[in-house]
Amino acid sequence: MLKNTKFQRFPLLVLFTFITTILPICTQAQFPDFDLSDNQPVEKLSVEGYISLDKVQPGRDFQIAIVVKIAEGWHVNANPTREGLIPTTITLPEIPNISFGQIVYPAGDTLNIASIGIASVYHDTVTIGIPAILLQSATIEPITLDMQLNYQACNDEQCLLPETLNVTIPINVVSVAETSQQTNEAIFTNIAFETPTENSDDGEGGIAGALSGGNLWLAFLLVFAGGIVTSLTPCVYPLIPITVSIFGANESTGILKSFLLSVVYVLGIVVTYSVLGVAVASTGAVFGQIMANPWVIGFISLILVSLGLSMFGVFEIKLPSSVQNRLNTVGGAGFIGAFGMGTVAGVIAAPCTGPALAAVLAYIATTSSSVLGFWLMFTYALGMGLLFICIGTFSGLISSLPRSGGWMYVLENIFGIAIITMALYFLKDVKVFAPLKSFLQNSLPFFGIAAGFILIGLLLGKLTQRFSGISPGMKIRKALGLLIAVLGAFMIVGGLQQPVAGPHLNWVYDEPAALQNAKQEDKLVMLDFYATWCGACNELDHKTFSDPAVVDKLENFITVKLDFSAESDKVLTEKYQIRGLPVVIFMNAQGNIFERIEKFVDADNMLKIIENVEAEAKSAKSRTL
Repeated sequence: MLKNTKFQRFPLLVLFTFITTILPICTQAQFPDFDLSDNQPVEKLSVEGYISLDKVQPGRDFQIAIVVKIAEGWHVNANPTREGLIPTTITLPEIPNISFGQIVYPAGDTLNIASIGIASVYHDTVTIGIPAILLQSATIEPITLDMQLNYQACNDEQCLLPETLNVTIPINVVSVAETSQQTNEAIFTNIAFETPTENSDDGEGGIAGALSGGNLWLAFLLVFAGGIVTSLTPCVYPLIPITVSIFGANESTGILKSFLLSVVYVLGIVVTYSVLGVAVASTGAVFGQIMANPWVIGFISLILVSLGLSMFGVFEIKLPSSVQNRLNTVGGAGFIGAFGMGTVAGVIAAPCTGPALAAVLAYIATTSSSVLGFWLMFTYALGMGLLFICIGTFSGLISSLPRSGGWMYVLENIFGIAIITMALYFLKDVKVFAPLKSFLQNSLPFFGIAAGFILIGLLLGKLTQRFSGISPGMKIRKALGLLIAVLGAFMIVGGLQQPVAGPHLNWVYDEPAALQNAKQEDKLVMLDFYATWCGACNELDHKTFSDPAVVDKLENFITVKLDFSAESDKVLTEKYQIRGLPVVIFMNAQGNIFERIEKFVDADNMLKIIENVEAEAKSAKSRTL
């Protein structure tokens, strides 16, 4: 019995030895993917996220970089890739206060794969770029972006199942009072982001970017160039006849003295801009709104009317001791009079707040360096005054024309008509003088009547004579003629600023109500920040927003007009970072901004912008579904 028991135990011992030694080896050989060995699998991909700024302020644009490192011997499909393959993609998060732009995928390398043929792939290290903007509504607190990288890793023999890697990027959101610095520049240099638009160059990407990045020499150069561009905008046009009148009616002085007088005249503009720029920016107000003050408009108009009457010979303005009369001095009074008129011209030019000036004012408002702010505004105004140096220098040559008969009196009378017309142009926006604006029209019959008034006024005005030295009856005739001529000129100048007859947008004048309607009707929103003293705003109204194609295209938008003529809404000013006008913003009801315009845009370009906004909004909406 014992022998039998030992014999029976032997097969059991053999079986146990087989199970514990041979079977695991075979199992591991047959099912290597179950990772029953002690060796861990090799990581195929690693991913890291970076942003281009160390701090981000609300309203600031920035860039995101996703750096993908691929293990040696492996590759992933590029984006785009051939049909049938799974491309590498980034899934963007749904962040209420961040608007993402078009993802920039790098170009892939061509690879000839035996099983599928030619394909575009990524290997080694690739960087994916994402432009973004932090909206004005963002709160001052840290934000975390949770993105996903979707890919399929392959080698020369096989492709693994598609996988997803999570990418977490922290963002330090700070107030506009803090400055930010560029970071990770070596990473972002290799990303082919689209070239910024002109607005971005003049705004955050250009001047503000140079200021925040410490490139002061570049910032001053851009500010000077911005001033030159501003001098060509419509709101500066009223200064041209005034400048010509001041220097053109001067006694013959020659090129050199005319040049020096013009420089002094421009210095008056420069000083006014420098002082007002720093003062107004420090309060966060819109710079051009100084022209909405009835007392300021009245003061300027009084000076202009006084100059015009002196041109007609009603009285002579000479250089007395008081500062007031020095400001009113024309030509022969010399450099003090030129400087005084320059300061007045600087106030007249205040509404010309283009993108460059808006960026400078925004920077001045966020820095404690009033010295730097002063010199930035000084440089800007100097660039804007370059045009008037040229005009003033050569306007003096008019006085050297032959003076046979009353030729010089004709010039003085025409200049006087131009100056008083400008005074009425400014007064029309004051409530007391509202009738001046109410009858203005932008139509050919209206302009025909205006031309008739000018012709009749010139015939009755006895331009070859001045008021001094003519009979009382002739003075009445001359005064009536000049008044009719001024009225006709005002009808043309003011009428051109009115919208042409035709289709118009259905404006909403309440921003909260408009956003509520946009949510209910699932529509996009266009905000138009407007003021009567803003020349580019008026151009947008009567050239762009009255165009039938633009009106038809904006039928599906909630169009909101916010009038900043008298005073600005502080809440809206901070919410949308309004530092100057015009400003047109395209956004959705949730506050995501798709486009911001800070200059005049004609109808054709506006149509392209609207189409891009609709496409971007549709893409953003599809990502959230």
